[in-house]
Amino acid sequence: MRRRLSVIRTIFMQFPGWLYALSLTVIITGICSSVCIHDSVQRETVVVSPPIIPPHASHLHLRDVHRTPFLPLRITPWYLPGESVLLTPTESKKLQKAILDVTRTVSSVLSVHRVEGPLLLNRDIEKFCHSVWRNSTLPNYNKCGSLNKSYRGETCLDIIIPDSHLRGFEVWLELGQEPSVVTPDGAGIPGTDFLLYVRVAQTEKCATQSSVIAYASYCQLDPFGRPLAGIIVFCPEHLKEEEYQHSHVVQVSLHELLHALGFSRNLFSRWIDCDLYDTGDICSSRSRVANTDENGQFRIYTPTVMRKMGEHLGGGSVGAPLENKDFPHSASSHWEARVLQGSTLTASLSPPHLTHLDIITLAAFKDMGWYGVNTNIIDQLVWGKGAGHSFGLPTKCNDTSTGFFCTGSEIGCHHLHLDKGVCSTDSFLEGCRIYKPLSSGGECWLPQKERAQEEIYDQNSRCFFSNLTKEGAHQTKVKGRCYLHRCMAPNSFQVKVQGSEWTDCPPGEWIQVAGFGGFLHCPLGRLCMGFNHLLLPVSTGSSPLVSTAAVKEETEFISGPKLNVQVVIAQSMKGSPEETMQLKEEVLVVIAQKAGIRRCLLQGTPRTDLVFSIFITAVGSEDCPGRNLDTPSHLALLKLACSGTPSIMYNSSKFSTVLIRILDYSCPTLNPNVDTNTYLTWACLGALFPIIFILMLAWKRHKKQSLIVHDIYQSQVVDEDILTQQKGTTWWCCMA
Repeated sequence: MRRRLSVIRTIFMQFPGWLYALSLTVIITGICSSVCIHDSVQRETVVVSPPIIPPHASHLHLRDVHRTPFLPLRITPWYLPGESVLLTPTESKKLQKAILDVTRTVSSVLSVHRVEGPLLLNRDIEKFCHSVWRNSTLPNYNKCGSLNKSYRGETCLDIIIPDSHLRGFEVWLELGQEPSVVTPDGAGIPGTDFLLYVRVAQTEKCATQSSVIAYASYCQLDPFGRPLAGIIVFCPEHLKEEEYQHSHVVQVSLHELLHALGFSRNLFSRWIDCDLYDTGDICSSRSRVANTDENGQFRIYTPTVMRKMGEHLGGGSVGAPLENKDFPHSASSHWEARVLQGSTLTASLSPPHLTHLDIITLAAFKDMGWYGVNTNIIDQLVWGKGAGHSFGLPTKCNDTSTGFFCTGSEIGCHHLHLDKGVCSTDSFLEGCRIYKPLSSGGECWLPQKERAQEEIYDQNSRCFFSNLTKEGAHQTKVKGRCYLHRCMAPNSFQVKVQGSEWTDCPPGEWIQVAGFGGFLHCPLGRLCMGFNHLLLPVSTGSSPLVSTAAVKEETEFISGPKLNVQVVIAQSMKGSPEETMQLKEEVLVVIAQKAGIRRCLLQGTPRTDLVFSIFITAVGSEDCPGRNLDTPSHLALLKLACSGTPSIMYNSSKFSTVLIRILDYSCPTLNPNVDTNTYLTWACLGALFPIIFILMLAWKRHKKQSLIVHDIYQSQVVDEDILTQQKGTTWWCCMA
C-alpha cells in the first residue's frame, strides 16, 4: 500500500492543488474504506438453536431456569488449524493481537448471564435425524426416532465444527425410557460465553469484492435467542505485511463481531424484554423492533434506543434509523449513514480515529435483552448532536447551517476537526454531501514536514475554516487549514497560527489573528467538549508531546485519594518515552473530564511492570490558567474513586480504543446514608472550632495591648487583620 500511495502522489502532483486533493481523496477512499456484507453472508449461514423454547412464544417463562448475575462477556477465538500457511508467523501474530484487542474491548462493555460449565454447541435435529416423534402424547415427543445415515456433522458458515465443541446425539424408541447414544457430548470450551471461529481464506467474496477486509455471521443461538457462536473470515490480502494496518483490522473486526453478537436484521424478531430477567422470573418477546416512519425509513423503536437517540438529537424520543440502501422495503443491519456518521455500525466505515463505539449502538445491545451494558464509556458521537429530529433527511441536507452537511466540492474540515476533508457524497448518503477526510496529508493531528507557511501540523492541531494570509498577501478562499489549539475550559479554547501568539477563539464566531489578513472560524460544540484526545496547552518546541502546564503539589491539602489505574489499549505500542507520555496525558485528560475538573489538577506517574498502569494523585491549582472555579481537585478525584465506576473507555487517534480500569484507591469509609458533602461540611465545622478559639485568644491579647497604649487606630488595624486571617483560614479548611 505504501508503494502504491507513493506512485499516486507522484502522478497527481502534476495536477492543480484542488484537483490533486479531490482525485487523491477518491483513490485513497477506495483503498482504505471497508464495506460490510454481513446481510448477504448471514443469508447463507445455517443457524442452529435448541428447540427448548418456541421461537414465536409471546412469553419466555424462566422461573425454573437458574440465571446467574450479569458478568463480563467471555469471548474465545478459535483459529482454524492448517490455514496459517496463508500468513507468515508475524502476520498471524498481528491478527491474533487485533482479535485480542477487540474481544477485550467488547468484554469491557457487554456482560451476560454466563454459560455454566464448558460451552457446548447444539446439533441440528433436522440434519442428524431421519425421523422425529411428532405425537405430542408420546413421552418422547420431539425426540429423534431414527438416524440420518448421511449426517456428517455441523457447520458454521463454511467451516466444519469439531465434534469436541458439540453436544452428542441419540436415538429414542417410541416408548423407550433410555436412548441409544450415537455420539457422546464433546469436551466443550471452558470459560466461554461466545465462541468465535476465525478463518483466513481467499474466498470468492474476497476475490470479487476488493473493499471487503472481513465478514462475519452467527451460527448458533441459545434458548433465548442470544448468539453462542459465530465466524469471522479475513481476506488474506489485507493482512499482508505491506498492506496491514492494525487500527483498520481492529476496527473492522469490532464491526463484524458486533454483528455476530446480535446486531443483525435476522435477529430483530428474537429481541426480548427482560425487565425481570435478573430475577429469573419472566421475559416477553418485543413487539416489532423495526418499523417504518412517515417517510418510509426503517427505524429501531425500542425504549433505550429511542431515549438515547432523542437525547442525542436534542430532546424527546425518536427511533434510530437503519440504512435503506439495498433495503428499501425491509430493515438492514446497519445505521443510516446520513444520521449516524462516526458510528462503528454504519455500512461503510470511516477511518478508525474518526469512528467510535457509540451510545446508540450500546443502547441497541441493551434492548436485545441478552446483555448488560457498561454505560461508563464517554459519549463521543458528535454527528447530528442537538440538530433536531429531522436531521439527516435527504430533503434537509442542503441546509449547511448546522455545520454537518456541505455543498460543492471544496476542501474543508471533517466534522470532528481532526482532519481536513473534501465535500463529497457516496451511495449511502443519497445525494447528501459531507466533508470526507483526506486520508493522506489531511491529518492535522499528525506532525508533517511539508506544510503551508502558516499551518501547524501537530498532535494538538485541529482543522479550522480559514482564509488567513500574511498581511499584504493576496486574499484567498476559505478552506480547511491546520492550526494549534488548546483548551481552557469546556467549549473554550485558543488557537495559534504559525508565527502568531495564542488567540482566544469564541466558539461559533469568526476572528482575526494579529499579523494576518482574513478570518478564522471557531467551531461551536466540536472542540474541548471531551471528544478530542489532548486537552492541554502544549509546547511548540522540540517536544510537542510534553505539556507546558507544570503541576506542583500543594502540601497544605489533606491527603486525598490516590488512584491506581490499569490502561488497556487496542493498538500495539512500542513503549517509547514519547508514546508513554502521550498515553499518560490522554488518560489524565479522560480522568479529569470524568471527575469534572481541569487536567492540570491531576498528576500521574506511569508504571510498566506486567501491565501499563498510572498512579494518579490530585494536586494544587496555582498553575492552571484562568480563574480557579473547579471543585477542589482531591475532592473530585475522591468522588470518582468512591463512586464504584469500574472502568472508562474512550477512543484515541493514536492508540485506537483505550480502556481504563480503576484497580485500587485510598478512600475513606463513609456511612452510605450520608453523602460526601455532609461529611465535608461537618469536617470543616469541626476544624473551625479550635481555630476560632485561637483567634479569640489572639483578639483578647491584642485588645489588652491596645487598651494599654490607648491607640484606637491600632485596634482597628488588628481587627481587620484578624478578619482577613479568619476568611483565609475558612477557605483553606473547606478546600481541604
